[in-house]
Amino acid sequence: MNIANALVLAHPGSGWGHMGGNDWSGWMWLWGTIMMLLWIAVIGVAVWLVIRFAGPRRDDSRRDETRPQDVAGTESARRILAERYARGEISSEEYDERLAKLR
Repeated sequence: MNIANALVLAHPGSGWGHMGGNDWSGWMWLWGTIMMLLWIAVIGVAVWLVIRFAGPRRDDSRRDETRPQDVAGTESARRILAERYARGEISSEEYDERLAKLR
């Protein structure tokens, strides 16, 4: 076999060459899109994991402590409750019940 015959046999002709010829025919557009979405998902999960586990950690031992904004919110609620009681909008029983819940 000489070189000319080898080149003629190696030429794909009108058959299925690389990616179906010289264009994106067949299913290559679908598989290319799926592969891009897969890599976007893999990178997104990796970024989420880094942020999730490398971020600032909460100190659960402080969970029972009262934060300053909670104290201010409770005082504000007590003040509003006392104003409503003073205006006669709520009864003594309702005032005592709601005040007990705020403690």
